[in-house]
Amino acid sequence: MKSYSVDLEQMLAARDRRADIQNRMLAGAGPGRCLVCLTMNIAGEIKRTPMIRMLFDAGVEKFKAQGFSITEEYFLDEASGCEAFWLLDEDGAGVKALMEDIEDSFPAARLFDFDVIMPDGVKLSRAAGRRCLICDAYAAECARSRRHGLEEVKKATADLLKTFCAVRLADAAHESLLDELYTTPKPGLVDKNNNGAHSDMDAVLFERSADALVPYFEDAARLGMERCGIGLLRERGIKAEEEMFAATGGVNTHKGLVYSMGLLIAGMGRCLAEEGGSCIEQAAALAREDAEERLRKALDAPVTNGGAAYKAYGARGATGEAAAGFPHAVYCFEQLAFYRESSCSGPASLALCDSMASLEDTNLLHRGGREGLEYVQHEAERISGMPAEERTDALHALDRELIARGLSPGGSADMLALAFLLEHWRNISSDLFTEERE
Repeated sequence: MKSYSVDLEQMLAARDRRADIQNRMLAGAGPGRCLVCLTMNIAGEIKRTPMIRMLFDAGVEKFKAQGFSITEEYFLDEASGCEAFWLLDEDGAGVKALMEDIEDSFPAARLFDFDVIMPDGVKLSRAAGRRCLICDAYAAECARSRRHGLEEVKKATADLLKTFCAVRLADAAHESLLDELYTTPKPGLVDKNNNGAHSDMDAVLFERSADALVPYFEDAARLGMERCGIGLLRERGIKAEEEMFAATGGVNTHKGLVYSMGLLIAGMGRCLAEEGGSCIEQAAALAREDAEERLRKALDAPVTNGGAAYKAYGARGATGEAAAGFPHAVYCFEQLAFYRESSCSGPASLALCDSMASLEDTNLLHRGGREGLEYVQHEAERISGMPAEERTDALHALDRELIARGLSPGGSADMLALAFLLEHWRNISSDLFTEERE
């Protein structure tokens, strides 16, 4: 979606159109009804970007969560801005109080403008004035005195949008880690049933690790929005590994995902800033900036289990996966979507199994060598060929066998976590990059 500058004439036309919609929806509305109109307080000539649309969608979600009795709704999504209209069978005063709560619920909500209009056309006022984006004074005072210039207001608006979107992406990443953790059964891996082939890990430890990585995910998104190179992202990733190890007492729970998920989130941030494109292609481009150099160093002096697997077996691991455009993560995402659409029981476990059948998992190479990897791939392929309704029992049996053999397909678990993140991104971004719609 491309941003377009709008001029005064276009904004005046948009205001007139808004009034026409409001009048039409209120026509014939009797007592006990009200109209809610959501617009965005965006300074400057650009009123619609992916970040603005993401925040607008959050405002719609917040409104819908109130459980109002909606008799009619109408949406606009144009260069002049995003707008939503709802005719409610509700008391206007009570609705206005709830809209004020939404407008004050988090920093970027300052950009929401929820108008509540009564059947006679009267617009209800806020109980308390809104605060300025830049200082603690009331916004009306700053506007009257022209205390802040347009560029200062635009910068404050942009910062609020970036922070909101970064938090939203970090929340999606955190949820993805938990989605992967709670997927059960997961052969050889920590899940809700057991600790898999791990004597030093459990679900509580993974939850602590996931919580510790949230600030990193926010920073990765911001770095992507600022179009950083791989160097800055790696620097932040090294610090994130330290934060993870501090939370887990030195246990490696998510080291591979610090790299892979950080790249994907940075790619999503780039898409938001550049108003389109593929987050996978953006992330892969970042990875390719130093992937071959990292792999060459691993051949000379491996310092990680993945590096040792590359030197011993030629398995390119997370670095190769990212540089190639995350093919196994995309495959896992596609399989997850397929099983959901097919209403299969345990779609995430089934998608994980499919990934295990094809991925050259460096964690399995580290624990069981080529023989261990081939055993898991063969068993996963066998199970994937079974009727879907029979696979869960087979996965439980494979779980027992992998625990006995000390094998853990951690690379496939990472692919599942990335698949969940891609699923969240699909849901978040479905309307962000569209052109105007009405």
